[in-house]
Amino acid sequence: MNDFPVPACITDKLQQLNSFVKEYPDKIPLPDAAKFIGITDAGLRAYIDNNPNSFGMSWRQTGAVNKAYKIPTVRFYSWYRNGL
Repeated sequence: MNDFPVPACITDKLQQLNSFVKEYPDKIPLPDAAKFIGITDAGLRAYIDNNPNSFGMSWRQTGAVNKAYKIPTVRFYSWYRNGL
């Protein structure tokens, strides 16, 4: 018997996560990941830039003004599920 059932808001979010990764099986567009997490695009870029072991990658090629970002789906899913 489970005295502490998982709240519906948690199971709903995990179901959304499963749908989300089905839509983006290889890489997740940064704006979509930010919206899913509930932060701004700039906030997510800052998180990725300041956490080198996060779920995303960023780089700037020689001579480029802007950085590029990539969020691999498997890393994002594992991060969100706390490494499951």
